[in-house]
Amino acid sequence: MSPQPGPQPQSPWTAFAWWQDRLTAAFFGEDRRDTPVLFFIDNAELRALQGEGGAGELGTTVSSVLAWHGNPYTPVAERCRTWRRGKREDPPPCLPLLAAAVLAAANMQRTEGGPGAPAYYARLAEVLRPSWGGTQHQKPLQNNYDELVTQWRYLDEWLREQAGTRGLSTIRENPIYSKIGYAQSQVLVRASDHAALIRFFQASGMSPNQPTDGGRLLAQLTAWSSVNPRGLSQGLRRALDSPVESHLLKPLLAALLEGWDGTAQGRFEGGLLQVPLRLVLESHFTGWDVRWHAEAVQEVEQDSLRHPGGTLELASRTGDQTYALSGAIPGQVQALRQGFSARGARTAIRIDSGRDILALREDPVAGGWTETEVLDVFEYYLFLFTPSGQSRLQNFLKDAGLRWYQPEGAPLPGWQVTPELQFTDEAALAAAMSRAGIHNIRNMPGRRLSLRNGLRVKKEWHQRSLFLLGGEPDVMVPQEFRAHGLVTLDGQPLAVPADGLTVLRGKGLAPGRHVLTAGGSEASFYLEHRAEPEEGSAAGSFSGTPASTLVVPLNGDARFLTAQGRFLTVPRPREPGWWEERAPLLRGGGTARVTAPPEAVWLVTISETGKCAVALLRSQDPDFATLTKAAKEFWSRIVLLDLGRAPHAALWKRYREAAISQFPHRGFTRV
Repeated sequence: MSPQPGPQPQSPWTAFAWWQDRLTAAFFGEDRRDTPVLFFIDNAELRALQGEGGAGELGTTVSSVLAWHGNPYTPVAERCRTWRRGKREDPPPCLPLLAAAVLAAANMQRTEGGPGAPAYYARLAEVLRPSWGGTQHQKPLQNNYDELVTQWRYLDEWLREQAGTRGLSTIRENPIYSKIGYAQSQVLVRASDHAALIRFFQASGMSPNQPTDGGRLLAQLTAWSSVNPRGLSQGLRRALDSPVESHLLKPLLAALLEGWDGTAQGRFEGGLLQVPLRLVLESHFTGWDVRWHAEAVQEVEQDSLRHPGGTLELASRTGDQTYALSGAIPGQVQALRQGFSARGARTAIRIDSGRDILALREDPVAGGWTETEVLDVFEYYLFLFTPSGQSRLQNFLKDAGLRWYQPEGAPLPGWQVTPELQFTDEAALAAAMSRAGIHNIRNMPGRRLSLRNGLRVKKEWHQRSLFLLGGEPDVMVPQEFRAHGLVTLDGQPLAVPADGLTVLRGKGLAPGRHVLTAGGSEASFYLEHRAEPEEGSAAGSFSGTPASTLVVPLNGDARFLTAQGRFLTVPRPREPGWWEERAPLLRGGGTARVTAPPEAVWLVTISETGKCAVALLRSQDPDFATLTKAAKEFWSRIVLLDLGRAPHAALWKRYREAAISQFPHRGFTRV
């Protein structure tokens, strides 16, 4: 049953019914067959569910049907008792009320009163409140909460009656938190955790439908997650570290294992596969650019994901490691502040809200500094932070033995970014992390593969995992993985000496990507042929279709220009750092081969001395709309460049005139 879009409902029960239908379709539809269902609700999820043209806000809708002069839950309870006497084809008519209860549990992370019952009921009283306001309604919500326990049992009973056709129940009674534990357990595991939990099940040798003690599962997951934190949400990591919330996890983990179908992808959350969407900062000569990096998942080359702002399109080709994004792409600042949730036919994306500190690590696949959940020694990091997170970040870095350097503005309003930082004291990092109170970042002391030594192509560039062929790195293997057969290189066992420092040179490795693994930990690096500088000039003309590759200098500025006046930064490495130390005569003469995008019309290069050259890639008249500020700044540097008698000078003049028309007449004068 799917709710129909239309005007706002007029009566309280009509709005309540809209939310009942919407929640049924989202969580308990026929597409959930044989899938463990987690009734996870938070503010970001609510915005995605409500969309545009839906009913009113959930808390207001539910509050409007409650009986505030007695037992507030009575009207919903009476409808549930009537439902039990009927055919029971659809879920019990209490889903909006249960969703409000889960929302209160999700909001508990904002409380300062701890995770217990008083904090929960305070959050519930924020979600559910009478229209006339006041502060006396928390007590009846708490005193009559047994009614909600009954409704949770109705939902569990109904799911079991459906024999898996509408999803597998994860609703379990908790012996310690016998009332609020139902709602709290639903917010501990999110869709983004499912892929990591499947890896945990497989790594631990567990079988589908295997009845297992929840306490044993919890202990195993806690140990496993210290080595393999990637993919675990902030909420689940916090729950693993919390003596209170870990009790709620025990029955939930047992239910998820029982419902797992045994496949590598699993069928959690209706079979939707989680696409990691991470923030990327990329540096260039004018500052920072910010964008998203969407990591491709197996067997899904494209999908359309709906969210309140429209439809986000994912597209890739066979073998791609990332998705190209188009359509309604979420804004970075809003997604970080409010969270983001989108669902498609096969995939889903979720971003947690409320983070004020992000760690970023170099990622060759993403092509920039990419957000990470893990900190390790002897790696370089940047930190993005807001004013609310600055003092915690400063204290954390001080405790870890690092100085605080003046940050610079980030391309995100309200955010700043630190210079590159490297942790070298493992014990200090672990101790500082335990005191920091930064739940979306963690440290894995002594249990991760790390690359040492080697001849990096460019040590100060954003791809430090690139090494010269013949200058392969060494890998430091933690003590617990040094036994024979525990470490692999490209899938083959790697012999590890007693001290753990394993030399990779001389093993006949080919250019390209190589992957080291140990106990779920992974480290990758890339090997490149030694580059020889070659003669060439970017100036000239290329008729017809752009060449497959063009030669551009490594130094200076190089950009493609489109018919619309936009510029595209030419992706290219900088000169290898070892040239300065070992071959200074090569500096300033290096070139790289790059591929021209199909929309490019011109290639513009500006040397470090300011000399400019323009090459025509294909003939197309200018078609300028409104130029961005960045595009105007670039055109201001080249708009007076006259190509004289060059064959394409007339066309270049028309582009210059189109650019000049974008500026006030007083903007340029000849001198």
